[in-house]
Amino acid sequence: MSLQEKVEQARDDVAALEQLYAQAEADGESHAFREAVARCLAQQPHQTLFLAWAYRLKLLPENQNAGAERRTYWQSAIGISLGLGLVFLLLAGGKPPVPVPELERPQFWLGWSPALGLAVLAFLFAVNRAGARAYALCGIGIAALSVPVLLTFWHRTDFLAVLATLHFPFVIWAVIGGSVIHSQRNRAAQFHAFTVKSIEIILTGGIYLGAFLIFLMLTFGIFSVIDIKISERLMRNAVAWGMGSIAILSLASIYSPAVAPVAQNVTMGLTRLLGILTRLLLPLTLAVLAVYAIYFIPMFFWRPFEERNVLIVYNATIMAVLVLISLCVAHSDGQTRQQRSPVWYGLAILVSLTGLLNLYAVMAVMYRTLAFGLTPNRYAVLGWNVMTLLILGATLATLLRSPGHTWASDLRETLGRSSAYAAAWSLWVLLVLPFSFD
Repeated sequence: MSLQEKVEQARDDVAALEQLYAQAEADGESHAFREAVARCLAQQPHQTLFLAWAYRLKLLPENQNAGAERRTYWQSAIGISLGLGLVFLLLAGGKPPVPVPELERPQFWLGWSPALGLAVLAFLFAVNRAGARAYALCGIGIAALSVPVLLTFWHRTDFLAVLATLHFPFVIWAVIGGSVIHSQRNRAAQFHAFTVKSIEIILTGGIYLGAFLIFLMLTFGIFSVIDIKISERLMRNAVAWGMGSIAILSLASIYSPAVAPVAQNVTMGLTRLLGILTRLLLPLTLAVLAVYAIYFIPMFFWRPFEERNVLIVYNATIMAVLVLISLCVAHSDGQTRQQRSPVWYGLAILVSLTGLLNLYAVMAVMYRTLAFGLTPNRYAVLGWNVMTLLILGATLATLLRSPGHTWASDLRETLGRSSAYAAAWSLWVLLVLPFSFD
């Protein structure tokens, strides 16, 4: 249950609100409590207890300036979005703006992720000066990391370049997450919340981009009808500019930089939809993995050992399940095991089946390595298989040993800590792997 929901439930209970405020202060979340009271007051402006807290926390004078603050917020978001769109346009250089080395200019497939990372930090700094020092240090770190990466992969289109394209954005994302949670208490839980919010931002950006592409297609069709031809290069430039602009706008639409990740609003919009979808997808995913374990693996045991594409599907499935687990536990209500929570049992079975599938994938990669030799791709994939196996093992251990009333929060902390190990492996692949195979 979010802090806002707890505040709303305590609208007629003076003692409960006092306890919530004391707990928020102890956890360093007093600003989140202020935000929750402000939202509840906006929804119930005549609620006496919320009005009393608004005067106590001096929220009413701030509400008078809310319009000006919101204008400043969106002015920063729009300005940085337009700038990032121009950077993406220049990096693409008229070619398709997709991070594929064989199709792209090196400037784009190497440069889009650090450019986006620096733009995100600029937006966070513009609207939340409290974290200015952390944002500045992380910006310097991203810039310093970009130099060896650009020098190493500038004109390469081999597997090492592809691996760099895949891992560089993940490392930058982890650096930004570190800047966001550096001053927060319980950083593991904060990083998990940051991960969930990042997924929501990505999905929101995908929706925005889809709407933008539909607009471009309609525009192209309308002009074609009146015999005005729009060049493909112009369309590619428009897509590149749109990708850069939409990235920051989706962030501004979903994330509040002044509030800690665990205190972000999860009761509205896409977050609420994700909570519903994860509960619906959990039994479906269990059914798919059961088919894998009971039928496909025994009947076609040697397929991933002999066919690379099958192994890719297995690894993609494992990654997708990890995302599903993170989203599902983010919306868990923390029911006890004694109450036979369907979510707890579903996650325990899901993690167990995925762990078996992961172990199977490790065996296949090791077999292919012994049979055909160690390549950069197998090196990276084997490391990820070992990493995900460790994450799944830690997840299952947390589910089994945690008390019934805290398993959800304990699992969020475990997933948050595990993200640091995944980020460390990505950094290793990015900086060390190229020199091992040159």
